[in-house]
Amino acid sequence: MKTVQQMTALLLLAGVCLAQAVPRDAGIPASKGTHQAARKVEKKVEKKTGPAAATAEDLRQLKELIQAQQAQIDQLKALVAQHGQQTQQAQQTATEAQKTAAEAQEKAVSAQAVLTDTNAKVETVKSDVSDLKTTATNSAVTVQEEQKRIGTLEALGNRFRFSGDVRVRYENFFQRAAGAEDKERFRVRLRFAVDGKLTEDFVGGFSIATGAQNDPTSTNQSLGDSGNAPNFERKTINLDRAYVTWNPLAYKWFSATGGKFAYTWVRTNPTFDPDINPEGFSEKIAFKMTDNVVKELSVTGMQLILQSNNSGTLPNTDSWAYGAQFGAKLQLGSRWAMVPTYALLNFVRPNSAIFGTAGASAAFAPNGMTNCTQTGVTYPNVAAKGTGFCSQFEYSDLIVSNVVKTGLNRLPFNFIVEYEKNLRAKANVAKDNKLHDTLYYFEGSLGQLKNSGDIQFGYAYTHSEQDAVIASFAESDQFVPSNVEQNRFFFSWKVRNNTTLGYTQWVGRYLQPNLNGKTINPFLKRGQLDVVYSF
Repeated sequence: MKTVQQMTALLLLAGVCLAQAVPRDAGIPASKGTHQAARKVEKKVEKKTGPAAATAEDLRQLKELIQAQQAQIDQLKALVAQHGQQTQQAQQTATEAQKTAAEAQEKAVSAQAVLTDTNAKVETVKSDVSDLKTTATNSAVTVQEEQKRIGTLEALGNRFRFSGDVRVRYENFFQRAAGAEDKERFRVRLRFAVDGKLTEDFVGGFSIATGAQNDPTSTNQSLGDSGNAPNFERKTINLDRAYVTWNPLAYKWFSATGGKFAYTWVRTNPTFDPDINPEGFSEKIAFKMTDNVVKELSVTGMQLILQSNNSGTLPNTDSWAYGAQFGAKLQLGSRWAMVPTYALLNFVRPNSAIFGTAGASAAFAPNGMTNCTQTGVTYPNVAAKGTGFCSQFEYSDLIVSNVVKTGLNRLPFNFIVEYEKNLRAKANVAKDNKLHDTLYYFEGSLGQLKNSGDIQFGYAYTHSEQDAVIASFAESDQFVPSNVEQNRFFFSWKVRNNTTLGYTQWVGRYLQPNLNGKTINPFLKRGQLDVVYSF
């Protein structure tokens, strides 16, 4: 019991001490109930002197008092921690304020220095202003003159278009015939053209190209083919085209072209080589139609100059060709577009144009003269008779071009059919006394060559009889110009927008070898690998 009393007294003493240890101005005021409870306990302790002086109620009240004091202690700790954090933030803010003040002071010093320097330069600038005004006036005049020059150059650039290409070719020949040797060669071609708008009604242009001057059917130059010239000789470049076209704004359906120009009518390679640019004049009338099927009707006139004798000593020796072509553009449904054309082209005095006014025994033709020729031909104003054609020439030419959409935009199907007949052909009396006056042609291909990545491949067949066309103007890459059965396989890949890789395989032979004095007739295989860069 004594021990219990001692413990009770000790706890009461501790409670009193804790209550006295917390000052009233510490920020946590002691509650009125707490002091009253403590006072009651003290009184009871003072009154009770017996062994049962400390009761259970006293202990409960003492426990509650201790808990209340502990809560106040915890609240005081939290208040102290908050005060410390606020003190740290205040110190940090003060430090930053001092730094900002120092930087502001430094900037103020620099600004003062700049201001001083600026004031020193103001007078110099003022003294230069008058000189600058004079210089600016002179410069403005110069700038206006330069702008006029630049404007003139820009106008020229907008009016004219430059184009051309460079082609490098590997070519081989293989033929199984006695005395025929395999051959390989490398060739190069360069073409450059300028076309532009001269006025609102006129356009014109010119082009230059490599190639021999006396061969209108080819623009190729063979590498290393120097003849008697030194190796690495320069290659020949000639004027290939020079033309003017009149297309009046008031009559857009009409146009007329004069000079040396690209073909203005539809033709195929077996009748006219693609490298030929005819000379003379051409007119075209084209009417756009609103019909669902017939989209356009056109008529093209041609007056071509083959030879013009300007000396005046040999009249009636000029040679020319004239004719017309009628065409239409048809839309047969949503997938099929057709362009049928029919042309009549008559050649006047072709002997004078090809063999010359004296009827020379030799005449130019790509891969040889394969037309029927004869001696004893009379030429105007020439006493001696010479060599000339057995036939005269007037082309009756029907061509139908077609494009069929396959459902794949990059793979349209293209096919061309042609039936051509020489209306003025004569029988080959020396051989078989028969007419050889007809040409058949077919070409089919799949694909196009418009955009990078496009491909096109196809096949073409030519059946050209001896006097169907003039050999001097026919396709120069065929086995022979006429009296030929020719197969052509081709493939092209547009590697880039300006670069095309292509391969062509020609397989041809004589249509009737006996007409050209041949006893054997093997196929000639001619391969061409091309790389073409366009600009």
